[in-house]
Amino acid sequence: ALALRFARAGWKVAIADVNQERGDAVLAEIKPLAADAFYQHCDVRNASDVLQWRDAIMSRWQRINVVINNAGVATFGSIDQCSLADWDWVIDINLMGVVRGCKYFSEVFKQQGFGHIVNTASMAGLVHSPEMSSYNATKAAVVALSETLRGELRPYGIDVTVVCPGFF
Repeated sequence: ALALRFARAGWKVAIADVNQERGDAVLAEIKPLAADAFYQHCDVRNASDVLQWRDAIMSRWQRINVVINNAGVATFGSIDQCSLADWDWVIDINLMGVVRGCKYFSEVFKQQGFGHIVNTASMAGLVHSPEMSSYNATKAAVVALSETLRGELRPYGIDVTVVCPGFF
């Protein structure tokens, strides 16, 4: 929806997803509307994927205005039921994926002297439902990270926003 909104406004839009089919479908929808658009496979668990995506955007357009960190997964169950492997998986995508995006794109934004990072958290980062501990914890961490970076990056002309949508 965000890619479509930016495309309709005539922006250049770079999309990334771990799911090739979904990425191709979004690209097909936005390409006729955008000033330019492309899709690149990217697994936010892999730092080199995030760097390659950032570098592909810079190579194509020589600047980046906005990055939206929007990957997320969830598990369900009480703390004694959820495996540590599930915790690692959720943390690696929901928190560390955002950290990787913030780290690598803020480097470009600092060089440019401007940019905007939008991190998707969740209402679960503010209101913590039972049996969603790993999801709640990672989304609360994204809120804290975003609020921290807002002050840290402001002197460089970089804005940071955290979005906390409800269940949909």
